[in-house]
Amino acid sequence: MEDRLENLKWTLQYWKDREVEEQKRMDLNGSKEFTGEMIRIRWNIKEAQKMLDAYSTKRVANKVFLIDIDGTICDDIKNENSYLYPHAKVIPGALEMINKWYYEGNTITFFTAREEKDRGVTAEWLNMHGFKYHKLVMDKPRIEDGQEYVWIDNRKVRAVTYLGTWGELKEVDAKIQTFG
Repeated sequence: MEDRLENLKWTLQYWKDREVEEQKRMDLNGSKEFTGEMIRIRWNIKEAQKMLDAYSTKRVANKVFLIDIDGTICDDIKNENSYLYPHAKVIPGALEMINKWYYEGNTITFFTAREEKDRGVTAEWLNMHGFKYHKLVMDKPRIEDGQEYVWIDNRKVRAVTYLGTWGELKEVDAKIQTFG
């Protein structure tokens, strides 16, 4: 995690140095208007600062998120209509929350019932829309309406059912099933 923090600091400093150099170049040319390059540099500074602000060294990010795609971060598209994948619309709040978790140092894995044959179009869509993630797992078992996924593990598991709104996770009292 320290490496990630150092990389973020280095990235921010890199863009700030580029800003100084571009300002010198503009001053030499007598330019008062921002160049496209200066706009790009300032955007990168803002983004790097945002990432650095989201990253907290006081917190140990220990979550491995397994996140469904269809109906959770974008339109609910069935495998039979895979030709629609490139045109899926992002669900409001999904991109911001997932990228926040990513920049906090958590591991983001998209876990989808999309078929392996659709890996390329899926990765391209995720990247085009700016989703940050570590892994993409295809071919999650499909279930029918009325069925549910049951995950049994020897490690701590927290299930979150997406109910139509993205936001901060909150603790609630809920019944859980255990063996015994």
